[in-house]
Amino acid sequence: MQETEITALAVVGILIILDYITGLVKAAMQHDISSTKMREGLYHKGAFVLTMVLAEILEHAQRVIDLGYTLPIVIPAAVYVILTETTSILENLGGINPELKASKLLQLFRTQEEGKDQ
Repeated sequence: MQETEITALAVVGILIILDYITGLVKAAMQHDISSTKMREGLYHKGAFVLTMVLAEILEHAQRVIDLGYTLPIVIPAAVYVILTETTSILENLGGINPELKASKLLQLFRTQEEGKDQ
């Protein structure tokens, strides 16, 4: 495994944990802790982990077995998960600290349509 892949997988893991923690803190602050929501969140996180495992397997398999293609799979999959988790963490942080919702930092991650609603 290359250093880039290891770093990407580590970042994915860290962001998954941060998203879960910030989601839990947000729910606690809003007095909305729900075992159902927590379980669903864990299922989503598990699906991301399995996606990364599948990407890693396929990328290594294509080096040994002729699958008819040779494409980088791990990094694009990691980028998708990283962007998704980053967005979710920022949404959670906005729920934890409402002042952040109007911050320039969070506005970087909003579409123009979302910005009009706020």
